[in-house]
Amino acid sequence: MKKYIELVNNYIDELSKKPFFPEIFKEALFYTPKSGGKRIRALLVILSGEMFYANIVQTLPIAAAIELLHAYSLIHDDLPVMDNDDFRRGKPANHKVFGEDLALLAGDGLNTFTFNVISNAENIEPSKRIEIIKWLSNNAGIGGMVVGQVVDILSAREKLKGFSPKRLVNFIHKHKTAKLIQASVVCGAICGNPSKNDLEKIAKYGLFSGVAFQIIDDCLDVVGDEKKLGKKKVDEINNTLTYPKVYGLKRSFEMADRLKDMAIDQIKEFKKSQPLIDIAKLIVERDR
Repeated sequence: MKKYIELVNNYIDELSKKPFFPEIFKEALFYTPKSGGKRIRALLVILSGEMFYANIVQTLPIAAAIELLHAYSLIHDDLPVMDNDDFRRGKPANHKVFGEDLALLAGDGLNTFTFNVISNAENIEPSKRIEIIKWLSNNAGIGGMVVGQVVDILSAREKLKGFSPKRLVNFIHKHKTAKLIQASVVCGAICGNPSKNDLEKIAKYGLFSGVAFQIIDDCLDVVGDEKKLGKKKVDEINNTLTYPKVYGLKRSFEMADRLKDMAIDQIKEFKKSQPLIDIAKLIVERDR
């Protein structure tokens, strides 16, 4: 995995060498993408592509692009108007370094630059690039991450009365986190040669793994070490709906384990599935 992470980091470095004006905006734009992280989404793109016989030259631009999009979401998440978090990955959040105005625009820039990178991925045929853009724009936008954030905010303000906490937390986790993880594996698969049935299976793997990922994040916000997390535990402060709050800590861990097993069941029959199986286990077993 380390060689793939290094390749993704190098690709993002190369993107950051493109001419951007002014220089301070360029610094803000790439501060968060280059601040580290596990690169889980990028790895999912590459490993899913490999499972369907895509090569690294095809998947690398997509992997890097999704990391740019993920970075945009983190920048906006940390803003005072959202989670009001001062740290990300153990470093000052983007808005603490560059100010709220530049951080907001850096997030906007990364969001759109993501699709520019994908559209210029010349080693993937145009029809596949269109499919990738369809999946990613839906799952990162109003069909996924954005609407998940909207419901998260409204539920914290108690503006969605009449909906049960279980229904709300399930919706938030599915859309705010899991949909982007789902898009990562589907976009990687599209780089190769999957059948329609294959795509349905990998999409389910991504959704189950993605919800499990956020459940564990919720649990670590209760029992984890802030130094390891690289950020403050803000869920309680922000009145955020979480799985431990709704289901209890023990039940939440059990649900994450069950989702991991469901994800693995979707892909275990594929010849090159072991790395994705390992990722699903890593997602649930990290820091436990």
